[in-house]
Amino acid sequence: MTTTMKNKKEIRTAFTNYLLGNTSAMEVRTLGVDVNNGKATIPKSVAEEIIGYVEQENLLRKYGKVVTVDGNLGYPVLTGDTKVEVGVDSKERDDENEVEVNHLGLTAELLDPVEFASISTIKKKLLKMTPISVSDLIIDVMKKEYLKKEMDYMFNGADTFNPGSLLNKAKVFTPTQTEPVAIIKELKNKPSTSVANKSRWIVNKAALEYVEDLKLPNGDPALKTIDRVDGGVSYMLIGFPLDCTDVVKGSVDTAAVFYFGDFSSFTIQENSTGLEVSTMYETYSRRNEIGFKLYNLLDGKLIYSEVEPTVYRLEIK
Repeated sequence: MTTTMKNKKEIRTAFTNYLLGNTSAMEVRTLGVDVNNGKATIPKSVAEEIIGYVEQENLLRKYGKVVTVDGNLGYPVLTGDTKVEVGVDSKERDDENEVEVNHLGLTAELLDPVEFASISTIKKKLLKMTPISVSDLIIDVMKKEYLKKEMDYMFNGADTFNPGSLLNKAKVFTPTQTEPVAIIKELKNKPSTSVANKSRWIVNKAALEYVEDLKLPNGDPALKTIDRVDGGVSYMLIGFPLDCTDVVKGSVDTAAVFYFGDFSSFTIQENSTGLEVSTMYETYSRRNEIGFKLYNLLDGKLIYSEVEPTVYRLEIK
């Protein structure tokens, strides 16, 4: 084991021991862990593991834009369209006949980071019985619970209201066609050319089932599957990549929900100082559990100009 790997393992073990009350704050501070007012800054190597897992599983982190900012200052995202008029004049310019200056009007939307928290709990009995390392167990539980909370915030904005979530901000598409294939093709043709060139689908399971047997006029399947080297499959729907996730919600559980567009317009801001965590010893003691509250200063919004929506939403009940 290299020195770096050994050091990371020591930090990881000391950090989780601190969360369980087995190591003092003074001891973990010697390893570079900042402890303040009951919160501990998660060590960089552990934070990278948590965020790395979230980046892999959260499609909006995977396809969106992530910016890291110091403190809670709002990150500006330009949204306004500029109208540039170029005039040609054959007159010779002099002091009385100056070239007119064009002014570009830009508007921006500010991200508004909030303290975002997820709570995970572990049975005390399990901590004593587990065959895997306690460090692995605690970090695995924290990252999975945080992932669920973050994905719901960005996709649906339900538990923690988010006006910029996909559900709340994507442009609602109302089809004029009635045939299933025609509806999907109409949605596919809705974005502008510049948006369509970078577009893909994100759908729920009901939507995947809706399109899996559809045929194009030439007899080809609308949905094609591509075998991956890792043993899984990838999807293409009418020529565009498709991802399916259970986090996409409709107004009813059986609704087929389609998002189509350029998801790089979904912007995520988080704090450069990283993640923090506190242990909740008393809150869940009656259930014989220990709780861990993980904090991140975060915002995630779909941002676009009304002149050119970047993501459309279709729900079929």
